[in-house]
Amino acid sequence: MAQDVCSTCNQSIDGTVYLFTDKATSQTQVICSNCITLPRCFICSLPVKPNKGVELSDGRQLCARDGKTAVLTAPEAQRIATEIRDDLDKRFSRYTAFPTNVIVTVLDRIDVDQMFQPGGYDFESPNLLGCIMTNPRTVPQLYMMRLLTGLPLVELQATAAHEYTHAWIGDNVSLERRSCLSRNAEEGFCELVAYLLMDFQNQNGQKKFTLLNHYTRGQVDLFIAAEQHYGFDQILDWMQYGVSAELRAGHLEEIRDVKMPPPPLTAKPDTQPDVRVSAAMPASVVDSVPKTIKLQGVLWARPPVAIINRQTVHAGDRFTVKINGFETTICCLEIRKDLVRLEKVISGEKINLTP
Repeated sequence: MAQDVCSTCNQSIDGTVYLFTDKATSQTQVICSNCITLPRCFICSLPVKPNKGVELSDGRQLCARDGKTAVLTAPEAQRIATEIRDDLDKRFSRYTAFPTNVIVTVLDRIDVDQMFQPGGYDFESPNLLGCIMTNPRTVPQLYMMRLLTGLPLVELQATAAHEYTHAWIGDNVSLERRSCLSRNAEEGFCELVAYLLMDFQNQNGQKKFTLLNHYTRGQVDLFIAAEQHYGFDQILDWMQYGVSAELRAGHLEEIRDVKMPPPPLTAKPDTQPDVRVSAAMPASVVDSVPKTIKLQGVLWARPPVAIINRQTVHAGDRFTVKINGFETTICCLEIRKDLVRLEKVISGEKINLTP
């Protein structure tokens, strides 16, 4: 009989054999008594071989294999999230479009404990993989997505799709409807969108992980069944105008129980409002052109991030803003919780912004 070999140190096992499930592959691995005491990989949960893995800033460990494929930096996460938003629009272009008013940054496990504190923000989906935040002081609404570093690429993609769907709900579902919609149903709908996108991309492994995740308490399974039977357009109608708070097993036909709003009143020809629009610029553009440099929020991460004129800015960054049609180069000098200090590069004028 062949002797067992430890999958971590590759040495023959003379003593006790420990069996572990590799969470990344679902395969069973054998571990020796020496390696059983080593730190565990955040992704696969197997012991990390000394000096062969990757240690993240928050103390999490990644084995050598998973460290090669994990998303570790903010620019990489931002690029992936942008690609996912484009993929969502491609997959669901027949039905809807997903918000572009989303700023993406990252967080680690330490940030999770710090960020969910009272401070003027409304948080959605406070789990360990990502979150979406809305700042009630910004007009129009601005969403701030934060994605956990160290996730495998496909899991980060699914997480970004989930969080973009929360932003879609914020833009498309009324407060009245959301007040009677169960949290499990909202999370189940977000998981449905991520599941369908993973299906679109042939990511069968991530689809399986979605179905094994029980945090929606069965809602994602019901949403998948309802989508297959009634179609995605019926799902959207129910999310926006449904009567029930969540889907019920054995009663998927309730997805059709919706209360549609009455059509808007049309003004009579002789009572058309007197609208005057600048001939030089459409009204929609006039309203969207910034007239000043505005601080829309501070994300107190490491390093801190300021949201200025819908751009993410770190201390030391140089960036360009367009004010009344003219571009100005700005340098960010300092970011504090209560103050952001800027300097106009050409004139040297100092600017202090407060939240």
